[in-house]
Amino acid sequence: MGSRRVRLAQRRKAAGHSQENLAALLGVDRSTVVRWEVADTAPQPWLRPKLAEALGISVHELDGLLDDISEPTERRDAISDARPSMPIRLSDGPHLDAVVEHLREQWHLLVKTDNLLGPRHALSGVLGQLDTINELLATAGTAGRPQVVRLAAQYAESASWLYEDSGGTAEARHWSGRALEWAIEANDPLMTSWVLFRRSQQAVPSGNAAQVLGLAGAARRAATDLLPPMRAALDQQEAQGFALDGDESAAHRKLDAAHTWAATDAAGDARTGHGSFCTASYIEVQRAGCWLTLGKPERAISLYEATLPGLPDVYRRDRGVALGRLASAYAVSGEPEPAAVKATEALSIGQEVGSERTLGLVRAVSKTLSGYRQLPAVSQFMRELAAEPR
Repeated sequence: MGSRRVRLAQRRKAAGHSQENLAALLGVDRSTVVRWEVADTAPQPWLRPKLAEALGISVHELDGLLDDISEPTERRDAISDARPSMPIRLSDGPHLDAVVEHLREQWHLLVKTDNLLGPRHALSGVLGQLDTINELLATAGTAGRPQVVRLAAQYAESASWLYEDSGGTAEARHWSGRALEWAIEANDPLMTSWVLFRRSQQAVPSGNAAQVLGLAGAARRAATDLLPPMRAALDQQEAQGFALDGDESAAHRKLDAAHTWAATDAAGDARTGHGSFCTASYIEVQRAGCWLTLGKPERAISLYEATLPGLPDVYRRDRGVALGRLASAYAVSGEPEPAAVKATEALSIGQEVGSERTLGLVRAVSKTLSGYRQLPAVSQFMRELAAEPR
């Protein structure tokens, strides 16, 4: 048995965290926590304040736990007997190139996993690959580092999105910050633009139209050779900002413009580039959302009902979000029974894929429908919502 930070593992358990839970709080993979506890590696300095907070101790006390490395003689449940592999050490050259290409291919598969099954099924894979990429960054030379940094930005942006959909706002902002840092280092204007687009998306829940539009505009300025799907995504994002600002005509002009660049992807693996999800049906689903934001739920209802059947099956999580918003539109229009039916559908998808965005919409609908429990559809929805694990 090798060296172990037994007291660090004990402190984690005393704080009520599993390795998986602590990893999720910190935005790392479980294998990273395992490596800390078996004394293979130590947390990066920038991560230590957050780790100390999660463990309920000071940074000074955490440093003491990290320095306390023992040689246990008995098996401990906190740490797996299967020690992690030694850190990856690759020199620049064909081997590194092949590894980067392999990880890039894995990224496409994880994107499709997210679209089909949701963030809870894709996040651990993305974080695990980020651990691998960080090991590559630690040893890559000046010739090999740029391609690894570009890959790091790609995975970090995905981690940000997955955390956002899972309800991890702080973690989402952390990873979008890392993605932006790596994209700038790699001199990758398209990724820089895409991360700024994500930042604009993250600003929507605040209702700050100026920030949403400002970040979308920054994304547009960051790259001069935007691909058509990216242009479509930015146009519809600016439409969201104009809807928040109450500018109906500007919102719809942007949505109309988005159709000029609409993607045709139905595979859901982003092989056609950033924004490949922004199909014609997706744009119209976003138009329906703009009608809801603009205070015209009846227009939103008719458009959601007309366009949702055309949303590609692979975008199941997006369907759940749209159903939640459709339920909201029915609820504010004073139609509790169809609201309950759509909310029940959204609840099922939200639970299945682990989308906190969808579940948050459903919970909001339940408050609007609380006075209609005598209706069968509402009663059924409330029962199913009450059974939702928290």
